[in-house]
Amino acid sequence: MPTPLVRAVADRTAACPVTIWGFGIDGTLSGLVRASAALDDPVYADRVAALVGPALDGPPAPTDHLIPVPALLALREARPLTAVDAACERWAAAVLDAPEAWPDGPRVHRPDLEPWSSTIWVDCMHTDGPGLAALGRLPEAVEYAAAYAAVLQRDDGLFHHGYDVAARRGNGVAWGRGQAWALFGLVDTVRAAPDDALVARLARLVEALAEHEDDGRWHTVVDDPASPVEHSVAAYLAWGLRRAVRHGLVDAGYAAVADRAFDASLAMLDDGTLVVSEATPVGDRQNYVSRATGVYPWGQAPVLHALLDRIEEEPSR
Repeated sequence: MPTPLVRAVADRTAACPVTIWGFGIDGTLSGLVRASAALDDPVYADRVAALVGPALDGPPAPTDHLIPVPALLALREARPLTAVDAACERWAAAVLDAPEAWPDGPRVHRPDLEPWSSTIWVDCMHTDGPGLAALGRLPEAVEYAAAYAAVLQRDDGLFHHGYDVAARRGNGVAWGRGQAWALFGLVDTVRAAPDDALVARLARLVEALAEHEDDGRWHTVVDDPASPVEHSVAAYLAWGLRRAVRHGLVDAGYAAVADRAFDASLAMLDDGTLVVSEATPVGDRQNYVSRATGVYPWGQAPVLHALLDRIEEEPSR
């Protein structure tokens, strides 16, 4: 994999504005830490340290359930003197203390946030199960992932973007990037804490995504070909689906889907940037098809990781 391409993507990723703490930044921060090692250049890890440093010892906040635990642990592995324990403990407290929608049901992280006070987000699958697993809390990781998936996964294998625990129904939209959050939530949970039921849910999701592939690309509403193509979906599948295959969590035949997604993502790069949709709240179909596009950290991160994965694989080819 050409180093100039990897560096271009890393540079554009590092230049993105990042909200601390916000959805979708785990991959951005961990990707930059990986880029420093792969390119032998501390500037990318320096960027991560500068971004998270002021918030590591901050007071509890409503967004503490979004602290990117795996990324902080990766930063500490690269820089052992980085003090991440307090932030990880705040995250664990925020997640474990979030109220259950009903006994043994999914957790409602932001009951204070209108108009989504009773909303479960598919995004939480990307944070909770993997974060708990990274901290060694394996039973809770499976419990949380299973509770979310039980209400978010539709009969066709795709996931609702949101589920209203008061109305007891999903929003009915299979948001493209949301399928990636579900994919990573399942993959990174079962890698650490094997669970047959979650592996079966992962297989159903991947099968459904493969059915809706459009020449290595997916639409912003996955099962609606009239909706715009959303390039972040291909980028996340290039990274996450290949990871699932590599760890034996899905059929090896899906490597071809991941490779097409990778090729499609590279084809859409412009000077290291991938144009994707802006942050997207839970809503109806029109909410998704009318989003503005631009260069965002949640679009850069999966391209960077997919490139770095292929660098790591090259010696074995």
